[in-house]
Formats: sequence, structure tokens, C-alpha cells
Amino acid sequence: MSTIGPVKAFSVSLNTATTYTSAIDLGGSYNKIGLSIPTMASGSFYLQVSDTETGTFRRLYHEPVAGTTTPPVVAIDSSITNCVVPLNVPAQFVRVEISTITSDSSGVFKVMCSS
Repeated sequence: MSTIGPVKAFSVSLNTATTYTSAIDLGGSYNKIGLSIPTMASGSFYLQVSDTETGTFRRLYHEPVAGTTTPPVVAIDSSITNCVVPLNVPAQFVRVEISTITSDSSGVFKVMCSS
């Protein structure tokens, strides 16, 4: 059985009528990263990454599937909520984006990291 190192959790809020959270500085290199998603009513969630906290954030994409030229975006449907989704994040700075702004689109996300 493999063990994991200490777990560090970062909390970030998505406020009503906004499309993305503030940046999270992961502060180091982690082998295991998971996004804890609260119950949300609608929309899809995307993970954005940047090389600096105030830099340009871009959506994270998967590696292209064999036979295709366009890689699929990392998208999490709002029906996948109240759970933790594992992520492969190649950046120190991340933020969560939601595709649909609704009056109930607020929530607190946690990014849990371990080595």
C-alpha cells in the first residue's frame, strides 16, 4: 500500500454573479491534487492555470486523444458535485471557472494537495 504525504487544503470561494474564483497559490510541487466541488445548480467547471498569480489564466486541457487534433478541455459538469475530482495540474497558480452565472452559483471549493 502506498502512502501519501501531509495533505494541504486551499479554500477559495466563487461569489454569486462571478465566473471564476481568485487565484490559489499551490506553493510547491504536488503529486496528488483533488478539487472538492460543493453542490452547484448549473454550468460546467473548468480549471484555469497560470505561471504567475497575476498572469494570464488559461483553461487546462487533457492530452489529445489518438486520431484527433484538438485536445479536450478539462470540464466538470455541475451534476458531478458534492465530491472530489482528481486533477493533473502543471502549474503553481490555479483558479476555478464556472460556465454559467446564476443567482445560486456561489460556493466554496477546496483544492487538496499531497506529495
